[in-house]
Amino acid sequence: MSGKKKIPKQQKREHRLRNMILAIALPVLALLIAVSFVLLSVFYGAVRRSLTIELGSESPEAAAFLRRDGGEAAYETAPEPVYRKPDSYRLSIRHAGRTVPVVLRVRDTKAPTADAQEQTVALGTSLSPDSLIENLKDAGLVRITFEQAPDCSAIGDYEAVVLLEDESGNRSRVTVPVHVRMALDELVLEAGSPAPTEDELLLSAYGDVRITPITEEMMRTPGTYTLEITADGTRSETRLVVRDTVPPTGRGITQILAPGDAVRPDMFVTDVYDETAVAVTFAAPPDLDSLEPQTVALELRDRGGNVATVYATLLFTNAAPKVIEARHMGVSVRELLEEGTYTEASLDMQFIPDDVGQHVIAVTVDGVRNIALIEVRDTTPPLITVKRSQWYLGTPIAADGLADTEDVTEASLEYLREPDWNRETQQVTFVSVDTSGNRAEETITLTLTQDVEPPELYGVRDLYGYVDEPVAYLSDVFAWDDCDGDVEVTVDASAVDGSRIGSYPVVYYAKDKRGNTASRQATIRIVTSKVEVDRAQEVADGIIAKILTDDMTLAEQIEAIYDYVFTKVHYVATSNKQDWRSEAVRGLTTGRGDCFTSYAAARLLLEQTDAEIKSVQRSGDNTHHYWLLVNIGTGWYHFDACSAWTGKYRCFMWTDAETRSHSRSYWNYDPSLYPPVATKPYKGK
Repeated sequence: MSGKKKIPKQQKREHRLRNMILAIALPVLALLIAVSFVLLSVFYGAVRRSLTIELGSESPEAAAFLRRDGGEAAYETAPEPVYRKPDSYRLSIRHAGRTVPVVLRVRDTKAPTADAQEQTVALGTSLSPDSLIENLKDAGLVRITFEQAPDCSAIGDYEAVVLLEDESGNRSRVTVPVHVRMALDELVLEAGSPAPTEDELLLSAYGDVRITPITEEMMRTPGTYTLEITADGTRSETRLVVRDTVPPTGRGITQILAPGDAVRPDMFVTDVYDETAVAVTFAAPPDLDSLEPQTVALELRDRGGNVATVYATLLFTNAAPKVIEARHMGVSVRELLEEGTYTEASLDMQFIPDDVGQHVIAVTVDGVRNIALIEVRDTTPPLITVKRSQWYLGTPIAADGLADTEDVTEASLEYLREPDWNRETQQVTFVSVDTSGNRAEETITLTLTQDVEPPELYGVRDLYGYVDEPVAYLSDVFAWDDCDGDVEVTVDASAVDGSRIGSYPVVYYAKDKRGNTASRQATIRIVTSKVEVDRAQEVADGIIAKILTDDMTLAEQIEAIYDYVFTKVHYVATSNKQDWRSEAVRGLTTGRGDCFTSYAAARLLLEQTDAEIKSVQRSGDNTHHYWLLVNIGTGWYHFDACSAWTGKYRCFMWTDAETRSHSRSYWNYDPSLYPPVATKPYKGK
């Protein structure tokens, strides 16, 4: 038998199996290691391991370390917003689920920068390098030194070189002009200024100073003057520049000359002022043949070439200028012309001298048109008229509540001293000053008492209403208290059954602030209307659309309504005076009716505007007459569009005085029932 040990078959099979497994596993393991190595290489290759930024820059976002844009990354620990020192800073970022160490390198490669600050300094000044620069910029600290310093011990122009060096050794240089002077090179002053002093010319204080004399004539004459300056034995020169940039001023004056008189530019200006000499010339020559007022333009030119234009008035006329005291009476031709200098003369248009100032009017003298100049002056003080010397305790009232002032021009009215409204008896002085400054005073003894008088109710009278329609109980009713003014009015209509025809009592009440009460009773008659509201509105709208336009003023609207009713509703002596609405429609559709019809038609149309209206009925006569009071913001006026006396009476916005001047009975009414009517003639608005 052999000496070798025999291996069992089982063991041989296991050995072959192990070798086979190793043969397969080792290559697979090697492949896995290789793949892992490749994947790690790819991952780490996608991230920059370092990044360099300039000192002073903001720290970059974490994504800046990625080699490809659009990736996401974040710092593990946030960096400083701005690093102030050059160095390498270790950071970590997270990307694709892994943490990667990175390095942020902060470098300082930029030299400092600054702007030169040119300077003029006094002889002997000690300069520091930082005083010659401005707007220094660098991320770190900078050392500033002279590389070349100016010589400030002698007058001259130098170039200083300032060296800038930061902590990283970056350098830059700034060249700065430096002017060493004893005095200013140039001083610019406006003509008319005071002569400059030593302190204004010299850049520093010196002991022995001599300067070329500066005269007043030099300071008033534009130009450049060389001044020699010697100070402590050192000689220098300064240019004094006198300039004139301010134009002259002057005031134009009116010249009234006889035809043929000489005309010079200087005749038309006064109060000419400038620091230099001024020449006056015509901007355009005047028309020496014109007899009309003309505007003359004059140029004022000073030594500096500055020009101002002044305007004046020139008038050639045979009528001498006239000064007239302000008044409301017109001017007559006799006031303007000397007696015996003309055969026939007349004013081309009436002139009322109620406006202070100069006015030009036309006068025809012996067939020749002349222009006359009138200067209206107001030297007359206002006239104060006391209306009452009694009032109520504890109730202040304006001065015009106790007194009136009258003047041709506007005039104020005030108390010299505010009264003591809790004192029963005292002296009170009124002061009135007109627009010309004329002053008047009037003193009274003012007595104050308790208010025990009730208000007055106005406009309370019997009225009509329509079945099942609202009634405007307060449309024509108001209350006035002497102390409180307007007072609220209430009405008790609880006894009225608006659904049934009949007559019912109505009671009006007014109470002032102190509890004083007034009451008046009237009767309302409820009737059935023959015309529905919608029908009346349809008729009114149709007419309004024809006679009014959107661009009309309220004054034009009410006059158009007056003219329409006055000309379209012809007088016949019949009407239904218990139904104003149906009468308005009848009058506007048929063109016939009496004074009540005209009143009703006007009322219906006026209600379509913003005008205030009140119904008026004649009193003290056996026959009836109806019209309106109208207020468009100018006060209450009589408005009667009835054409009973066509061509004779046109009562459009009349005062009481105007109605009485035409008839003392036709428009007679009880003023206590209505608001006060305006006293000044209506002029429209």
